[in-house]
Amino acid sequence: MKILMLAPLHEEDFQKIEKAFPNDSLTYSTSEDVTQEMIDWCDIIVGNPNGHIDLNRPHIQALLLQSAGSEAFIKPGRLAPQIKLANASGTYGKAIAEHIIGMILLLNKNLKQYTLQMQEHLWNRLSTGKEIYHSTVVIVGLGDIGYELAKRLKAFDCHIIGVKRRLCDLPPHIDEIYTTEHLDEVLPKADYVILALPQTKETIHLFDQKRLMLMKKDAVLINVGRGSAIVSEDLKTVLKKGHLYGVGLDVFEEEPLSQQDELWDFDNVIITPHVSGGYAWRSARHYFTDLVIRNIHHLNQNEPLENEVDFQTGYRKVIDYK
Repeated sequence: MKILMLAPLHEEDFQKIEKAFPNDSLTYSTSEDVTQEMIDWCDIIVGNPNGHIDLNRPHIQALLLQSAGSEAFIKPGRLAPQIKLANASGTYGKAIAEHIIGMILLLNKNLKQYTLQMQEHLWNRLSTGKEIYHSTVVIVGLGDIGYELAKRLKAFDCHIIGVKRRLCDLPPHIDEIYTTEHLDEVLPKADYVILALPQTKETIHLFDQKRLMLMKKDAVLINVGRGSAIVSEDLKTVLKKGHLYGVGLDVFEEEPLSQQDELWDFDNVIITPHVSGGYAWRSARHYFTDLVIRNIHHLNQNEPLENEVDFQTGYRKVIDYK
């Protein structure tokens, strides 16, 4: 096998992959620097090639994405029909769960305001705030991120409601579970609403003004999935009405967020530049490295890939590896 590595792993991770496949050829580049010549050389791509690269090639067997999202690669004609596509779902849950809790604490405990006061050497006690303790949290998009977050929020004695595309048996750490058809019934119960959704036809602009107004006036909204889940102008309208205690946004429909965007100017909005997941985090690097190794073994044995993407839905195929 000729394996092209584009994912931004560390040297120890590359060495682990090389050790697992001593008889295969590995070459290294980045998503930005990869050339068409490199693509035309390889059998397997690990990472996300940029849009200018032609992936509709008959020799490529698999594309193992470094991202959980796959929407850019399931468009008709983007990949040759024989290419197996797998996403990196499961890689980022631990890191993103910590980021979500950090955003909540930043909003709840006035840490954004206190940080600004430090710059002016102000000793000004604020008498407002919220607790996570005994709160009701609605997690919309109950994949790896949702499960990892629920596990951690249980330490705060939270009541966790999961919302997902299809109903399933009650998973660990989840107290109630509903499908997205019941989202409007669930939102008024929430003290916190966490969006961890992929981008699909069903999730684009799922949260418009009407749905945002269904949330409690003092609820907190966090989005770490895809920016397209929220109608941005509707969110600004709702915030101007004084609705919602706070909002944490790591993802946006257009990135980077324009410097002129009004979202920067709301005191109760926390903005981070799409950094909650990624390969700065050791947990992500190690999980993804092992996932890549397992999937290359699956490919060699002509087995379905873990996280193999259904091109019709954009979601993972359900495969039992036990």
